[in-house]
Amino acid sequence: MQLSLGIILPKSVIIKIHRILRMIAALSRCHHVYLSLKFVLIFISFFLIAWTSIDPDFGWHLQAGNYIRAHGIPSHDIFTYTARTFHWVDHEWGNDVIVSWFYSLGGYNLLAVIFASLWTAALFIVGNRTRLLVLLLAGAAMIPYAGIRPIAWTVFLLALLLKIISSKQRRLIWLVPLIFVIWANLHAGFIVGLAVLAYYMVRQRRKMIAVVLGLSFVATLVNPYGLKLYVEVARTTFDSSLHFQISEWAIFYLPVATYAFVALWGAGFWLLRRKKLTNWLDIGPIFFTAAMAATRNVPLFIVASIKDLDKYYEELKNQLPHELNQPRKRVLNLFALIVVGWLAYVVVTTFIPWPQRDAPYPTQAISYLRAHPCDGNLFNDYDYGGYLIWQLPSQPVYIDGRMPSWRNDSGQKYLDIYFQIISNKAIRTKQFTKYNIACVLLSRSSFNNQILNSLQKSGWQDVVKTNNSELLIRG
Repeated sequence: MQLSLGIILPKSVIIKIHRILRMIAALSRCHHVYLSLKFVLIFISFFLIAWTSIDPDFGWHLQAGNYIRAHGIPSHDIFTYTARTFHWVDHEWGNDVIVSWFYSLGGYNLLAVIFASLWTAALFIVGNRTRLLVLLLAGAAMIPYAGIRPIAWTVFLLALLLKIISSKQRRLIWLVPLIFVIWANLHAGFIVGLAVLAYYMVRQRRKMIAVVLGLSFVATLVNPYGLKLYVEVARTTFDSSLHFQISEWAIFYLPVATYAFVALWGAGFWLLRRKKLTNWLDIGPIFFTAAMAATRNVPLFIVASIKDLDKYYEELKNQLPHELNQPRKRVLNLFALIVVGWLAYVVVTTFIPWPQRDAPYPTQAISYLRAHPCDGNLFNDYDYGGYLIWQLPSQPVYIDGRMPSWRNDSGQKYLDIYFQIISNKAIRTKQFTKYNIACVLLSRSSFNNQILNSLQKSGWQDVVKTNNSELLIRG
């Protein structure tokens, strides 16, 4: 049965798509031009994401970097009024200093360039030889996770580690401990790198990797906190409640932009690899399991599996009968059409209407608080903490993105108390009295409706109310 694209799109559109595909095929014969084209397309997509969005934790990273550059690494929390005695291990202190320094040189735009380069480099380190459509799919799948975020360092360094391990130049493996010295001071994701080394040590039975693993562990101790860094990593890693409290730790969750990449990778694995038991223990399926356990691991899965997806495409293409030339071309063109259509959908839904960088945050409420400082402490939305630390540094916050696993002297998690304040009036009254809370700034969501309505009935004044946020002052 012949597959015809004419029943899907008008002939004029099909002709244009064929011309574009022929142009790409022609460019692919000139390696340097083709490589540059791929790099530019991927870089632009990552830059636009970084340029048009602000991660909820960006503000505290920037201010922490400013503090470290001026005063050194703090031993206790410096941003909240609730956790002043907490021994803060800033496992991303190196990232914070880098963010602070580049921000002082060129502001947010320069940081967007730096981090877009990291995300792009990560894909090209492991996938520079993959076909353009696969690379674009991988880039689209990473869009929900990209931006000016410390995890970019882990994605980049994991790609570099995988490249070194697979390299034919065995001596490069001795550079790995040096990578871990840098990695352990940039992001706690270095623990993933150690796990990857352990995996290849067992899988390949190479004594050299065992030695490198030991040296790399020692290298991670070259940090301002020593072994306490591992305590902080363990605090978060083994906090199972995060999977139900924090969106980036959600289990079995994939953003829409990642569907195509995951579906095609899964189809290729099922059709070509599932019958051999050892294939289920490859690095791709293992990272896929990690991505299903916590959505924040999806970019790591993409880096680990992009070459596999390219191989699956090549193998399936070669299995199509060459003697049936026209049907074979139509099937391949249909695949290209699906990929291009999906990419167009991701771009349209991401950038139309054009996103405003500060739109998710309470800019009007912050302007009000600058002009009318709170006569007491401010109880803030969890997602606003980092932004408030940046834009309103004179006002300590109740909670921010560093604290989901922190516990007070009584062993209670600050995040659990935060949720109790939202839902329980008795606990709210106790906490508000304890900390002299006179202002409340929350997002307008169904989750916060109960506390907002309750405060208004209790006489709190609604001074700033927008579509996204609400600021109330104690009456």
